[in-house]
Amino acid sequence: MPFRRKRPEPAEPAANEALSERLIADRGAFLSFCERLGESTVIAVDTEFHSERRFWPELFLVQIADKDGPWAVDPLAVGDLAPLEPVFADPSITKVMHSARNDIAILRRTLPRGRLANVFDTQVAAAFLGYGEQCSLHNLLLDVCGIKSRKAFCLSDWSRRPLAEEQLDYALDDVRFLLDLHARLDSELARKKRTDWYRLEAEELVRPETYEVSLPDIFRRARSSGKIKRSNLPVLWRLVGWREMRARDLDRPRQHIASDSLLARLAVMSPGSMDSLDRLRGLPSGFAGKWGAEILEVVEKAVSDPPADVPEIRVQRPDGTASARADILRIYVKQKASQLRIAPSLLMPRDLLDRLSSSKPGENSADPGDDGLGGWRMEVLGSEVFDLLSGRLALALNPARAGGLRFVRAQVPRERTRSAPRREGEG
Repeated sequence: MPFRRKRPEPAEPAANEALSERLIADRGAFLSFCERLGESTVIAVDTEFHSERRFWPELFLVQIADKDGPWAVDPLAVGDLAPLEPVFADPSITKVMHSARNDIAILRRTLPRGRLANVFDTQVAAAFLGYGEQCSLHNLLLDVCGIKSRKAFCLSDWSRRPLAEEQLDYALDDVRFLLDLHARLDSELARKKRTDWYRLEAEELVRPETYEVSLPDIFRRARSSGKIKRSNLPVLWRLVGWREMRARDLDRPRQHIASDSLLARLAVMSPGSMDSLDRLRGLPSGFAGKWGAEILEVVEKAVSDPPADVPEIRVQRPDGTASARADILRIYVKQKASQLRIAPSLLMPRDLLDRLSSSKPGENSADPGDDGLGGWRMEVLGSEVFDLLSGRLALALNPARAGGLRFVRAQVPRERTRSAPRREGEG
């Protein structure tokens, strides 16, 4: 069972604590702070950054808490954050974060080598303990620690200096209670014997490939935004590459350069002249004047010399029973997750469920060696999911519960061998 909710108490800074003394904005103080952190066994980490109207998020504050309390590092004042890297890369120091992916992504880009190890994500841990997969820090602190944190400054402009005392207090709250939260969640994972499950799932948080941009995936998303013939895919692939280059050069979000749907429509039209481009319905104002010449050049090259590296587009075979298999799998996963008090989408991610349900029974995608069903998921699901896909486990109404459903073992008839027709007079 999840932790019992305690009586909520408002989050307040320690008595007589001068918040400005918790802000590290001096290089010498920063170096001393990093040296002290190297002696820790566990620290809490959070960041404040802006990503609006930028391709690369810009970091404006790093909050860190150790046994002596929370601190805020001002990267605009202390210079490069390289002295933090030995701490973040040390596997003997646990880095506690909540919903860590965005923080790790920006720290990887900010640190010289981008190395992080031994990250404990309280949101992922909470998903293994019945709090839901996307539980906010505010709700988790309330449910687990009985602490009501503040949310008033979540939309603050962190680029402005000096920071207001209220802003700084809010930022420190993001790490002030994380060490206590980590201790409680870690203890509960151990009590439920789910520590190994969590560790296997959290390994991808520190893998470099987790944060690599996949241009083929971006291409497939753009392709799905419009009806594009196979003959237009080389043009779309070139347009996606062009947009990526321009977005990086200008440090602007991809969609600010051109939306997926616009790239899809440009690929279908494949304009050969400015007049043709101007006739495209829904063309943003000023787009042709700003990017028209480049678009025409990209299209002309893709048409005259189609690229050989266009990513493969897999077309699902029509299968009327796939949706039924998906429905049954969802019911099974929901019931299993409820029994375990674990988030259903953590137990079986959407892409894995789609892949299993799109394959007919007996195909290799339901092989117990499947990567997506390895590790802790194989331990939890055992052979049941394969029995379900092969027809040995069936869905039935549960007479003990009104409207309830249950899964039961099914008698699968053996395949009969076709015998030769009897001749007249034979017994």
